[in-house]
Amino acid sequence: MKNTSDNRNNTCKTLWEFPPVHPDNFFSTMSKFNHGARLLCLIGASVRLGIFDILEDWKSEKEIENFIKYPHPATDFFHSLIKTGLVDYKDEKIRNTPVASTYLNRQSPYFQGAYIDKSIKHLEDLWINLSDILMSGPESYDEEEFFATLSLPSMAQNTICGRLQEVVREVTSLPSFFKMKKMIDLGGGHGLYSIALACHNPDLNATVFDLPGVIPLAEEYIKKYNLTSRVKTKGGNFFNEPIGKDYDLIISSSNPSGKRADMLEKISDALKNDGFFVSIQPGDEITPYDPLHELEFFLWTFNNENHPKKTWTKNKKFLTDEYLAALKENKLNIHSITRVSDPYVKDYKVTMMIAQKIC
Repeated sequence: MKNTSDNRNNTCKTLWEFPPVHPDNFFSTMSKFNHGARLLCLIGASVRLGIFDILEDWKSEKEIENFIKYPHPATDFFHSLIKTGLVDYKDEKIRNTPVASTYLNRQSPYFQGAYIDKSIKHLEDLWINLSDILMSGPESYDEEEFFATLSLPSMAQNTICGRLQEVVREVTSLPSFFKMKKMIDLGGGHGLYSIALACHNPDLNATVFDLPGVIPLAEEYIKKYNLTSRVKTKGGNFFNEPIGKDYDLIISSSNPSGKRADMLEKISDALKNDGFFVSIQPGDEITPYDPLHELEFFLWTFNNENHPKKTWTKNKKFLTDEYLAALKENKLNIHSITRVSDPYVKDYKVTMMIAQKIC
C-alpha cells in the first residue's frame, strides 16, 4: 500500500510541473473559434442596429456612439468593427467596404441580414445546446413557421446573389420563353423565380404554390416588385392537392416536388405539349465532405409527425436511374443539364435540369 504522503506528492506535482503539451496548442485554437463566434454576433448586432446603413459615409466613434445611444464610450465597439475587415479605417473614422455596402446595408437589393440571423439562430438553438441534443434528440420546429421565418427568408436573400440570375438566364434563353403565358413554381417559397421570369416576359402569368404559412413571404416580394396583377399565390400541399393544368412552364427549386420520381406524372399532366419543366436540386454535387454541415442537418426536425424530416430529399441523389426512367415514362425529354452556383457555400453548385414534354 502506497504511503499517503506519496499520493499527496503525485497529486501536487501539477503545481510545479508544466503540462506535457504546451498550452498555446490549446488556447490558440480555442481563441480562434471563440473569436469567429464573437465576430458573427458582432456583425449580427450591427446589422440589426443599422450600423452598416449609416456607414456609407465616414463616421467617427462619437457619431456611432450617438447613433446607437450607447451609455458608455463606444471605443471598443468601434475598433471591434474594424477587426471584422468589413469597414475601412482612415483619420479616426470608418466607412463600409464594398462588401459591407453590398451585403450588410439594409437598403441594398443584395442584403443578407436574414442569412446572418439564421446563422446566429442555429448557433443558439443547435450548437450551444449540442450536448443536450446528442443525448435527448433534435430540436423540434413547426414546419411552416420554420420555413416562413427562418429558412426561406435566408434562401431568398442567398438566391439573389447569383443562383437566381443563372436560372433566369437559362430559362429565358429557351426558344419559346417569350411565347409562354402560364407558369407555376412548385414549393416556390419566396416567389423570386416567378417574379423574375414575369419581369422578363410581360405576357407571363405565374402562380407560387407552397404551404399556407409560407405564402405571406412570397406576397411580400410580389408587392415589392409590383407584380400583384400577374404573380399569384396558392397555399397547399403539392403531394396531395391538384396543381392546375395547361402550364407552359413548371419550376421546382430545392424541394421534393422536383426531385421525387413519383411527382413526375402530376407535373407532366399539368404541362401543355411542348411545355417545359425546370428542376434545380442539390444531391448530385461533388463537394468536400463537411462533417459539421452534415451534423447540423440532423440536429433539428419538425414536430409534424405526418411529415417527418426523414422523408426529405435534400441529401438524396437527384438524377438517379429511377428518376431518369420516370422522366421518359412521363414523356419528359431532357433538354439540358447544367450546374448552377450557390455562392453562399464556396465552390458549391446544384444541378439544373430542363425537360420538355413531347407527345
